[in-house]
Amino acid sequence: MEYYLGIDSGGSKTAALITNSDGQELGIGLGGPGSLAIQDEAELRHSLLQSIRGALKLAGIPLDMRYKSVCVGIAGYSAEQKRASYFQMLQETLLSECYRIEPDYLTAYWGASGGSPGIVVIAGTGAVSFGRNSKGETLREDGLGYLLGDRGSGFNLGLRVISGVLEEMKECRISPLSKKILEETETHSQNEIMQWLYGNFSTAKVAAIAPIVGEFADAGDQIARAHISEMARRLRHAVRQIRHRLWMPRDIPVYTLGGLWNIGSFFQEEFQDPQWRPELEYAFVTQQIPGGRFNITDAKCDALQGAALLAREECICLK
Repeated sequence: MEYYLGIDSGGSKTAALITNSDGQELGIGLGGPGSLAIQDEAELRHSLLQSIRGALKLAGIPLDMRYKSVCVGIAGYSAEQKRASYFQMLQETLLSECYRIEPDYLTAYWGASGGSPGIVVIAGTGAVSFGRNSKGETLREDGLGYLLGDRGSGFNLGLRVISGVLEEMKECRISPLSKKILEETETHSQNEIMQWLYGNFSTAKVAAIAPIVGEFADAGDQIARAHISEMARRLRHAVRQIRHRLWMPRDIPVYTLGGLWNIGSFFQEEFQDPQWRPELEYAFVTQQIPGGRFNITDAKCDALQGAALLAREECICLK
């Protein structure tokens, strides 16, 4: 029996999945954070081993198993030096005929599409879009981090809303949305907002504002809808860029992944087929977006299963 190991190594957890050559799932295990943004290599190794041992236990397979192929989809993939160290750690930790490390958005794509042509739009705290056409050509849009990109992300939305609150306070007016943001952040002045933002700064803290904005948008709040509409426009632009550059058909499947898609129906609707038109006061915020309705498709599997699928694909490619 040949065994394959897929690993989804992210900012909050590491998950491992063991399958056989038929794709049958034999065991899944979970470990701690596994992003390459983590400085402590010992912590990365512990998370990796914890997840693998859990999967081996469920599968009833010994710890010294030799795999046919291993594929890791990892967050923070762009850190080349850390990635090289992680690859060496994999080789020292696991016995396998071949090893593969890929960015987490690629394993998410393979999980969602099964390798068929399509585009994934991953929007959470950050944002990245990735597509692959029928020729196997690929393209990534964004995924550049909160300083250089992540347009349309939860952080991008939260920061935009905070800026709006500051502008309203400067003009001595507070909208219902701004009032709610001030309550949630427990702030009362511009200085306090700045202290909240910069003190113990984290992108997740800013992104946590997104569900509030989504709730207000679904209730019809014009300011919230203007913010949400702009996020949808930015993500639509990424999809259209990929579709155009890869010569994809207009009805190419688009898979929406990540927590931001759970903030409300208005966001999802504006991304799929923009229809909302702002009142005159907010007309400057967004523009009519050409491109037509997207073919939003449910993901077949998750990123962990995508990593396991790529482990088998790697072995097939090497034959």
